[in-house]
This record gives sequence, structure tokens and C-alpha cells, in this order.
Amino acid sequence: MYPSKETEKWVPPPWNDKDPLAHKKVSSLTINFGPQHPAAHGVLRLVMELSGESVRRCDPHIGLLHRGTEKLIEYKTYLQALPYFDRLDYVSMMCNEQAYSLAVEKLLNIRPPLRAQWIR
Repeated sequence: MYPSKETEKWVPPPWNDKDPLAHKKVSSLTINFGPQHPAAHGVLRLVMELSGESVRRCDPHIGLLHRGTEKLIEYKTYLQALPYFDRLDYVSMMCNEQAYSLAVEKLLNIRPPLRAQWIR
């Protein structure tokens, strides 16, 4: 391609030339966080309204943990049902197990020994 009268006068833009920023007023941004996000671990979905980098509003959806555990433990004893709660959420298995144990103890009016309470 040979220079013509039009291309002879062409000067390349400076190397640090930046396009002007788009001027669009955005008051807030709504995003979904989870359940596929690695930090959500598949059991939580957050619908967040952001203003810049600040969270203005957050609606948690926590019903994603259901795996039919109630039906599975329907005909089990209290001790046989305990391992099912370890499989609900791989991140907080001890929390689920302790919540179940505390609920059973409260329903049966059982008070564990002081040593057992401290071990927990």
C-alpha cells in the first residue's frame, strides 16, 4: 500500500491516548452472588444492590440446603440420624450437627454433663 495525499498527513495517536469515559449515571447495580460462586459453597444465594462498592441492600436466599434429610431420618433413631447432618454442608458440618444435638436435647429435656458442654 503506497502513501496517498490523504495518508501522508496521517499521524498515529500518542501511545497513552485513552478513550473518553462513558458518562452514564448509574445509581445502583443489582447482582446475584451464588449459589454457583466458589465463596457461596452452593448453599447460599445473595441478591445484592450495590452503590459503587458499598452494599446498599442484601436479600439472602437460604433454602438451597434442602436435600430431603427429613425424609431420610424419619425412621432412624436420634443417634442414627446424626451422621446425615455432616453431609448437608461440607463447610459447616459441625454447626449442623450441634444444632441437631441441641434440639434433640431440648426436646427430650436432657442436660449433658458439664464436661460435655465444655468439650463442645
